[in-house]
Amino acid sequence: MTNNILLQENHSSISEREVEIVHLLSMGYNSKEIGEMLFISEHTVNTHRRNMVRKLNLKNSYQLIVWAFKERILSL
Repeated sequence: MTNNILLQENHSSISEREVEIVHLLSMGYNSKEIGEMLFISEHTVNTHRRNMVRKLNLKNSYQLIVWAFKERILSL
């Protein structure tokens, strides 16, 4: 999908897999559905979500999706 993205403001990066997951979250899929699509467990999806929220100092997945649009990782 996309190479690792360096976030200048947060000095953090999200992986290609994390970009895939945030993209699918923005499309309305839940963790179980995302896991099935990516051939990983629901637990692994939740771990990626939690890690992204923590790395970016956000409070929840909703803020993660908003952040991804602001950073132009996602677009309409």
